[in-house]
Amino acid sequence: MKRDILSLDFYGGEIIAALAALDEETDTLRIRHLSRRPCRAFAGAFVRDMQGAQEELSKVFAEISKYVSFNPSVVVGLRGNFLSFKRSSGFKSVDSRNKVIGTREMEEAVHTSIPLNLSDTLEVVDVLPQFYSLDGNTGIKNPKGMVGAILEVETFLSLGMASHLSNLNQVFSNCECNEYQVVPTSVAIGETLLSADEKQAGVLLWDIGNGLSSGVLYYKGILMGGWELPFGTDRLVEAAADLLQNDADTTREILQEYESGSDVIIDEILEDAAEKLLTDTVKELRQSLPFLQYPASRLVLCGDGANKSVLKAAKKVFGVRKARLGAFENLIADCPADLPVYCGALALIRHALDRETKQLGVAKAKETGLLDGILDKLGLSQLF
Repeated sequence: MKRDILSLDFYGGEIIAALAALDEETDTLRIRHLSRRPCRAFAGAFVRDMQGAQEELSKVFAEISKYVSFNPSVVVGLRGNFLSFKRSSGFKSVDSRNKVIGTREMEEAVHTSIPLNLSDTLEVVDVLPQFYSLDGNTGIKNPKGMVGAILEVETFLSLGMASHLSNLNQVFSNCECNEYQVVPTSVAIGETLLSADEKQAGVLLWDIGNGLSSGVLYYKGILMGGWELPFGTDRLVEAAADLLQNDADTTREILQEYESGSDVIIDEILEDAAEKLLTDTVKELRQSLPFLQYPASRLVLCGDGANKSVLKAAKKVFGVRKARLGAFENLIADCPADLPVYCGALALIRHALDRETKQLGVAKAKETGLLDGILDKLGLSQLF
């Protein structure tokens, strides 16, 4: 049996869409189509113009409809500084010491990791179980079937401003799309693009877009923090424009047509501009406790702003031993898909399928609200 999965990554002032076909019999995933469309009515997943957002999203769905004959499953990637992240923990005391841990106990442990005093202005976007402990034994990935009395879980919570999420939900509803999943794109990229060795060693994943950047930090295999900053390659263009003594639009046109290595002077200007962008980034991150507590020894860059010039500057500014450009390789694809800018859209599909396979639930939208009934969907529920 085959099914189609569509991911929508709200990426600055554009939407990047990826359509994949999953053959469930052979467990083969084929990337059928990738698309980048300017969507100025959005800033990340923040709606700036309701009517314009509806029109732009409708155009995306119209384009995708050329490749599918029925409605695909939809995964929506959220970006923007209306998101925040928090590590948390929960526990469940079972009825007896010889009780076998099952789905219910795992769900209830995850449920208790959500703070009761959460502000009314925030909604839970996603809860990612990281590891469990059973009777004090830590580092358990899946306790189902084990015997114990006290089950604990460490989770990574993604939160969003309720008003912004409601506006996004309304746009999707107006486009007659009422069934979809939501997850922060940065979390999806971190969980799928980074290797186990990188996560264990300590790695910062940084995705650079046009008007925003997203990042997550791992230390000893655990997701420690996440960030959404309201700037990206726009800062790089501004810095390059100052050095070239041009306006931003002219500089942007020059950089779009420029090939790395063809002009030594422009190469140096781009390196200086990249260093300025990354210095601003580090300055913002140093205000975060996780960034200071868990210094990363490795760096992975992806997104529209990830290239060799930026990577060279990033290794210097972040002071890491190892750095690389991130991109999904060895894909079965009907279109070019191995570019850093597509990491988010592709990661959303892989992350959703991984969590389904591992039976770890993620929130799904309903007509009555973007995250209505999220607690009932945590744990081992089916995704699609």
